[in-house]
Amino acid sequence: MFGQHFIPSKLLEDTIMTIFNFGRHNVPFADIQNIKVDYKYPDSEIYVDLELSGGAQLSLNLPDSLTFMEQFLQKIREEKKI
Repeated sequence: MFGQHFIPSKLLEDTIMTIFNFGRHNVPFADIQNIKVDYKYPDSEIYVDLELSGGAQLSLNLPDSLTFMEQFLQKIREEKKI
């Protein structure tokens, strides 16, 4: 099974100074305009595509996708006090 989810930009707009680190790169969450998440549940795989300010796009590999989602979920928990 293959799925996609889009994370609304309003949720992304609320992130200002937090920085996502992956590999040798640092991306402020505020620079992320849109997120596309593709997952294959039976294969335990998740992949994230980021659209950044200025139109740049990044497709993350599996380890970086997991790192991004962990940091993004932590950010949501902190902001929503969950």
